[in-house]
Amino acid sequence: MKMYHLAPLPVQHQKSFYGKAYVTIENNGEETLYSYDTPIMVRHTDGTYTRLYDGWTVTTGRHIKAFCDMNKKEYEALPF
Repeated sequence: MKMYHLAPLPVQHQKSFYGKAYVTIENNGEETLYSYDTPIMVRHTDGTYTRLYDGWTVTTGRHIKAFCDMNKKEYEALPF
């Protein structure tokens, strides 16, 4: 397994997430977004997503935006 710290998108106008958001990459290629050590969502190798967290905060929303460019409505429409 590999891991990297998530960086904000240029449009988010912040320098970093200060280590509060990171992504793990499994050996099979699936990527899991973590926000404050909570698993939020998985990007599967086929490009689909699954929610792991049934909530939304402003900060977690920023992390989701940087990970996959989704807004709250798109995120909440994902399978849980």
